[in-house]
Amino acid sequence: MRKLFLVPMIHMGADLGKAKAEINKVKGKLVSQERLEQHEKTISLFWDRVEAYFQGQDVKNMKIFQDGLAAGGEIGKKIVKELALKGSRNFMIVSDLVDKGALAMKTEDIALIQQEQALFMNLLQSKRFFSTLMKYLKYKLYKTWLLKKRDMYMAGQINNNLKKGETAALFIGAVHNVACFLDKDIQIFPLIDPDVIKTYFKALSQKKNDQEFQTLSHKLVSEIKGESKS
Repeated sequence: MRKLFLVPMIHMGADLGKAKAEINKVKGKLVSQERLEQHEKTISLFWDRVEAYFQGQDVKNMKIFQDGLAAGGEIGKKIVKELALKGSRNFMIVSDLVDKGALAMKTEDIALIQQEQALFMNLLQSKRFFSTLMKYLKYKLYKTWLLKKRDMYMAGQINNNLKKGETAALFIGAVHNVACFLDKDIQIFPLIDPDVIKTYFKALSQKKNDQEFQTLSHKLVSEIKGESKS
């Protein structure tokens, strides 16, 4: 049996790199300051629960596959440490797992990541309406294709590197669907249903329905398992 813990992720500011400032500008126009503050608290609690879950696991020799990580071994470990030092909760947790004997694995194709980032930054920095519209349509067209290519590549990395009797964890953005490309004999244990995260983000951007947003914020945190049940 091959076993995979699936961790659908919520990114924090430290995870966004060069895009952070531009994304925050867009968020500020769409979401109230009060809701943004609640969002930050929810994200922090979300990662607290993820951290608590893995504290109940034997992680020695567990293979860690990470959204955005394009190198493994010592180089991958160095990247994880550097991003953890920048304040990424995601990478702080992965760094702690590596310190306890887990293995950072090459997960992504750097060329695909760079293509997606270039498209996204080009869209965010556009100022004129017509130009923005054209870039948005281009982004939407290529985004779906690139996302599928990334998912297929990541699934291939897991299929080829996770051996019989081994355990791994995949930290992955909720918009991805790596699971559908995994070998059928890999048993998947999601820490939370990715659809819960997608619904939460949809509510976050809606100016009304404060009660619904509060309910989903609580659900997002409470549905993360607090300890291992395996």
